[in-house]
Amino acid sequence: MPKEIRAGLDVYRQRPARPSWKIPAFCCNDWGALRLLQICREYGWDRPFDIVYGSPYCAWAGGRPSAVTAILDERQIDSYFAAYAEYGVRCALTLSRLEVPEDSYDDRYCNILLDHIERYDGQAILFDDGLALFLRQQRPSINLVASLNKAMSDLKDTFAEEEAYYRKHLEVYSEVVIRCETALDPERLARLIDIHDRVEVITNQFCVPECKNVYRHVKALQDWNDEGCRGPGQPCFSLNVAANIDQRLSRNLFISDTRINELCTQGFTRLKLAGRNSPLPGFLDMLANYIFEPTGVILHIKSALLREYRQTAMATGGRLAQYSLPW
Repeated sequence: MPKEIRAGLDVYRQRPARPSWKIPAFCCNDWGALRLLQICREYGWDRPFDIVYGSPYCAWAGGRPSAVTAILDERQIDSYFAAYAEYGVRCALTLSRLEVPEDSYDDRYCNILLDHIERYDGQAILFDDGLALFLRQQRPSINLVASLNKAMSDLKDTFAEEEAYYRKHLEVYSEVVIRCETALDPERLARLIDIHDRVEVITNQFCVPECKNVYRHVKALQDWNDEGCRGPGQPCFSLNVAANIDQRLSRNLFISDTRINELCTQGFTRLKLAGRNSPLPGFLDMLANYIFEPTGVILHIKSALLREYRQTAMATGGRLAQYSLPW
């Protein structure tokens, strides 16, 4: 029997259609994500998200630096995938290195990760088209997702060109992540209605609009990751704009609650939250803001989970990490 809650205490935000949320938790915020799934099951609620994304460090890793830098053995890798599969949640690995040399296609560790993606019906988020073509031929059952960094790094002069870009990529990739500038423009988005079920939208994109420095910034972060994240990482190249409140309020790529509902009404229900390696409080706040009703049950769950995490960390002598499995 599900546990009881007070009548009238809201759980999730009301949406015209159920969104399928992809959240930044795999190998970075697993403790919080899995405890949240466990609590939702205990109370009889539908799971709050369907896919977790991230990756341990490997030869193909890209995007934000990996929190899990140690080489995992097959038992450990399987433990991560199996823990989420218990709740019907799939795993998407960010194998989105900007350039993947062909001589690394047979990398043993990366292929073990691919084995688990296949076994658990996961996804591979990619940037390099050469790797995507190789995997489409060699492992056709894997769902390939074209990283947002691709579209952001290859800005087009017109939307007609951008639209053609997405459709061309869908010949190889299962899904594409579209630029938030497009998701915020009703006229542009209307031209993608026929492929709505293969389009993913990030709702909390921190980059400034029409940023020309995406590739350079991602490359700097990738190099920093390869070097073990020693010293300070490369800050945003447009920090003077990003940190200016007037600029942020007048020009930003965040998708508000009203717009999310409009997207769901049109069938664009594949939604993603940015924020790999967020501290646990920030991670829970992000889920509270976009998925849960912020003034409902999540207020109490957040407090309980943060208290539990601190107590468990103290009891284990600080050996608990945000990417630890809670059981």
